[in-house]
Amino acid sequence: MNQIVIIGSANIDITHKGERFPNRGETLSSDNSYISLGGKGLNQSVAASRLNKEKNVKFIGSIGNDGFGDKIKNDLLNESIDLSDLKTINDDMTGNAIIYIDSENNNQISVYPGANSRNGSSEVKIFTEISESISIVMLQQEIPIETNYKILEIAKSKNITTILDPGPPNNDFKNFPKYLKFVDFLTPNKHEAEFILGEKITGNELKAAKEIKNMGPKNVIITLGKDGIVFAGEENGKLPAYKVNSIDPVGSGDCFNGAFAIKINEKSSIRSSLDYAQYAASISTLKLGACESFPKFTELDKDFNALKRISN
Repeated sequence: MNQIVIIGSANIDITHKGERFPNRGETLSSDNSYISLGGKGLNQSVAASRLNKEKNVKFIGSIGNDGFGDKIKNDLLNESIDLSDLKTINDDMTGNAIIYIDSENNNQISVYPGANSRNGSSEVKIFTEISESISIVMLQQEIPIETNYKILEIAKSKNITTILDPGPPNNDFKNFPKYLKFVDFLTPNKHEAEFILGEKITGNELKAAKEIKNMGPKNVIITLGKDGIVFAGEENGKLPAYKVNSIDPVGSGDCFNGAFAIKINEKSSIRSSLDYAQYAASISTLKLGACESFPKFTELDKDFNALKRISN
């Protein structure tokens, strides 16, 4: 019983890099453009697989019967991921995202869910049938919230550790009062944490994490980019970020979640798991693309202490 299962989105990302974001009605030339695999579910699957010494990562999701879907399947052949329950939808296209990155490495993302919105009862059935072999399930909010809720409810009844990335923000979670109560590790960024709280976080991020914890999840980890992370729950504290010359931050949060899941599955402490996850996420920003930039465990384990943290 040690399988890590990710249920979520599979996208194709089309990324443009330029000096700044275009204003409404404005057309800008980009300095660079590239197409890569994306989607929070797919990204987390690749991150967990690459950082895992065991071949025990399974991805459950949906793609369209189109060129984007073919690219996802072909590119994932090189990863050690069980794709036997990656479903093909004939009457909708593969999910895709348009990503803009400015000169300061800020990003704006527009996502069309496509086939991802079709993750529902069949995925819940698959999860139920294999639940006895699962130790961790990872979820995000690029598939229907109702599907997430049903998975979380089953996982809770089976004592399966749950990790939920509450992005993108979605008010539908309020329709399920126990939604957050079924979560062992909630991993919002600052924007997502503010959405959950319903107010801006102005300076005391650790206090905000504790307030979200009081809403139900067992542990809350707020990722703050260059300002590090704060965490509340079984352990409380703050860790500064690693200092890197980042060139592309897209997907680093997914890399963080995948790395964190691996260490939790290995029974590492929460703090050491967070430290490792931060390190992996930092390394992922040194290359272009989302999951294409994710490191393998052999790269990290040989030089874990090479980077310095940003002093706060």
